[in-house]
Amino acid sequence: MKWLHAVLGNITLPSYLAIFRFHLDQKGNRGSQMTFRFSLFVVYVCLITQWVEADQLPSVLNSNGRAFLMGPIAQTEDVLNQDKITFDTVNKKSSTSPRRAFLSSILLPGLGQFLAGNSMRGAIFSGIELAALGMYLNWNGKGKDTEDEFRKDAGEQWDPLAYRGWRGSTISRNSSITHALPCSSQVYKSLGNESESGGSLDFGDCAPTEIQQYYELIGKYDQYVAGWEDLVRLPEENRAVWTEVDSVENFRSQMRLDYELKRDESNRYLKRASWMTGILLVNHIISAIDAARVARIKAQESTHSNVGLRTRFAMTMSNSNRVFYPMFIAYKPLK
Repeated sequence: MKWLHAVLGNITLPSYLAIFRFHLDQKGNRGSQMTFRFSLFVVYVCLITQWVEADQLPSVLNSNGRAFLMGPIAQTEDVLNQDKITFDTVNKKSSTSPRRAFLSSILLPGLGQFLAGNSMRGAIFSGIELAALGMYLNWNGKGKDTEDEFRKDAGEQWDPLAYRGWRGSTISRNSSITHALPCSSQVYKSLGNESESGGSLDFGDCAPTEIQQYYELIGKYDQYVAGWEDLVRLPEENRAVWTEVDSVENFRSQMRLDYELKRDESNRYLKRASWMTGILLVNHIISAIDAARVARIKAQESTHSNVGLRTRFAMTMSNSNRVFYPMFIAYKPLK
């Protein structure tokens, strides 16, 4: 009597006698008569019911569970398998906590989403990370290469000693002098007192910001034009030397113009690279927040699935010997 024990549990013969005695005591009571008839129907349904194992259950339930069928005839497990009555399964419970997902994505965007079970969102954040990182490396590399080029040109084409000679002469008084040359003492010391800068340019202990200003000023402002080798006088564009520079506005250097173009190009690349660093930072933060949200939603879904531990119901048609019977299905997971 395995099926009787599985369905009716501890319902025994004394229980049915008690129901029948209650019916006799309440004879003539219309409500009691209805209750008695309903009780008999429940007993009848239970008697024709048999527990069967269900291979697959809904997502809110565990993969292991039981289902019992109600209908005109008791159904066996073979009938259930023959009729292919199955229940779809979906995502399993996520074991990733919101905190773990947050920390994972703050280190590597998209990782927390993958751990939480949302591979599509993880792929999006990972794709953004790879794209931004690739563009940063590309633009930063181009910016640094171009910076090396224009700094090399400055070392070969702009003479600090020539500029110092012009700056200390009386002829420079006719020009507007607005900026002091950064790292001048270190530069002059490294080059010596020779008029030709054949020595190695050494900034010594000069700060990186001052070195950057050194290369910026010599190309940006007219007062440094006397140091460029291809100096010409305007408007004739005759070659000139620094001792002839009575007013910087009257002289021009093509080397200086080319130098400024390279410096501007380098700055554009480096600025784009800095934008990518901002995008990378924002992507890490947003990905971490999103990963925690995804993990929390998964955890809530898993928590809500526990509500599914109570019995679920469904209707289906069972085929037995080419005769279709309406079946009422109730299924419940096993803990």
